[in-house]
Amino acid sequence: MNDLTIQKIKSGPFYESSKEQIRIPLITEIQRYCLQDGPGIRTTVFIKGCPLKCPWCHNPETQNPKRELYFYPEKCTGCGRCAEVCPTNASSISLGPDKASTLNFERSKCIACLKCVDACLSQARGIVGQVLSIDEIIQEAVADKPFYENSGGGVTLSGGEPLLFPEFTLEISKRFKKELIHVAIETSCFAEWRKIKSLLPYIDLFIVDIKTLNPEKHKTVIGCPLDIILKNIEKLIENHANIRIHLPIIPGFNNTEKDYEAYFKCLSKFSKNLLGVDILPFHCYAQNKYILLGRGDTYQFAGVEDLPQKELLPLARGLKQIGIDVTIGGLVGLGDIKRRNLST
Repeated sequence: MNDLTIQKIKSGPFYESSKEQIRIPLITEIQRYCLQDGPGIRTTVFIKGCPLKCPWCHNPETQNPKRELYFYPEKCTGCGRCAEVCPTNASSISLGPDKASTLNFERSKCIACLKCVDACLSQARGIVGQVLSIDEIIQEAVADKPFYENSGGGVTLSGGEPLLFPEFTLEISKRFKKELIHVAIETSCFAEWRKIKSLLPYIDLFIVDIKTLNPEKHKTVIGCPLDIILKNIEKLIENHANIRIHLPIIPGFNNTEKDYEAYFKCLSKFSKNLLGVDILPFHCYAQNKYILLGRGDTYQFAGVEDLPQKELLPLARGLKQIGIDVTIGGLVGLGDIKRRNLST
């Protein structure tokens, strides 16, 4: 689509051609040289917006589809330039007894107009979410095409949830396929089947998260029905799609023997149809992101320790026994996991 032109419309940035309108999501990051978002060396495009509400989310900056503000208090010099441009007094300056200035930032008043970002000279504020055209994303990714070809890699669409923006995901996947680039998508598969079906000719690998196999817990904690996801996985298999399953294992949520038995029972039906299962142990790397976004008080896993890989060996061995290729932590180190972990 060379005739696409950007316009600002009330519901967000669109690219409008003579034939159709495509809602373009904000992009939080285009990360190059990734090694754990699919096979080979990859470029991962992180899309902003997700319908799920996972309380441990490792990419909280991708949950809200709108632009947000990062605030780095340690960089703030208290100059007051942000307060001068703030229309809601979310940023204000107060003077102490010693007449030293102190910046006060009330997130509840912030409307994310982001005027303070341009005003700040110390880079204490940052914008979360970039407006990029499909052409700009393609150009960034195609630059590393030799690395993809030499490593068996490609581009991964991640987030957030790419299926929340089905027209965009379809269009950009088509464009990558024209460039002969391997395309993977990291998804919850929580979407109407017709949106997934349209992607089948263009997506080389579906990487699908299964958070839990307890329907009630899935609805209550994750915020959406489990059956839609499982039915979509079955339909992907019926259509001979390439699928890897991601199992994020979260302390106190899905790391019991009962949870593992549910995974064995469910995935044994698909064992001959999956490229593999990647067990992803919980880590708390994202805690600082919640703080920067002003959500530190809402992060339920503050102070929770990372899950050691050895605690996941029973799950890995059980999946191996039902004929599934297994990694702990993703595709990187596959040989080491087979040799050292699953045999001990």
